[in-house]
Amino acid sequence: MPDSDIHSQLESDSNVRVEKFQTPSTTKSLNYCISTSSADICLILDDDAIPCTGWLESHISAFTENPHLAYTSGREVRILGSQHAVLEWFRISLEMVCGIFLNKDTKLNGRIVGWLNGIGLLFGNFNQPGFCTINSPRGCNMGLRRESFLKIGKFNQDFKGNAWGFEADFGLRMAKKGNYGRYLGDAVVMHHEVPSGGSRTENKTDWFRDFIHNHKVLIKNMSPLAWIGSIPRIARHYWLTIK
Repeated sequence: MPDSDIHSQLESDSNVRVEKFQTPSTTKSLNYCISTSSADICLILDDDAIPCTGWLESHISAFTENPHLAYTSGREVRILGSQHAVLEWFRISLEMVCGIFLNKDTKLNGRIVGWLNGIGLLFGNFNQPGFCTINSPRGCNMGLRRESFLKIGKFNQDFKGNAWGFEADFGLRMAKKGNYGRYLGDAVVMHHEVPSGGSRTENKTDWFRDFIHNHKVLIKNMSPLAWIGSIPRIARHYWLTIK
C-alpha cells in the first residue's frame, strides 16, 4: 500500500484507478486492469521502472504506423544489473551460434533481442538502441493492443509468485498465430530493480519452487526439449537460493 500522501494524490486524480487484490498476482492484476480498460492501447511498467522522455510517444507511434502490430517492448536500462565478463563472453558466443538459424530482423548489432527458441534458450538484450522483431517481450516496459490481447486469451494466470516467464508465454502464443512484436529502442525505462516485495515471496525455497513451476507453465507451449535451455537458468537460480 502507498503511504498516506501518495494515496491521497491517487484518489484526487480522476485519471488514476487503484485496484486492490487480497492475494498478490501479477497476471491476474494485469488481466483485470487491461480487460476493464476502455483504451485501445495499454502500456505496462514495473513499479520500479521510470520512463524516459519519448517513452510514451515511441510506443504509440509504433502502433499507429502498423495497425496490425499486436505488442511492443521497449528498451530496459538496468541500474544495478551486472554480468561477469566470462559469462558475458559465453552468452555472446552462444548467440552467434543460435543466430545462424534466425532472421536478421531479430538481431541488433549481432545480438539477439527478445527471442525464445525451440530448446528454451531465452535471449534478452533489451538494452540497445534500434528496432527489431521479437517473440518474447519484457513486461517491465511493454505495450499491447487490447483487442489482440483479449483474442489471445490474456496473460496466463497459472504463473505463480512474480510470474517469471508470463511475457514469453504471451509472445509464444502470439507467434503461433503469426503475430510478432516489435522492440523499440527509443522507448527507454530506467529499471531500479527491487529484489523483494510485491508478489515475490520472502522465502527463497518457495521462490525457487515458483520458478520451477513457472518454467513448467511456459514449456507447455513448447516441446520437452525446451528443458535443455532452461537448465542454465534453473541452476543459476538454485545457486541464488542456497547462497
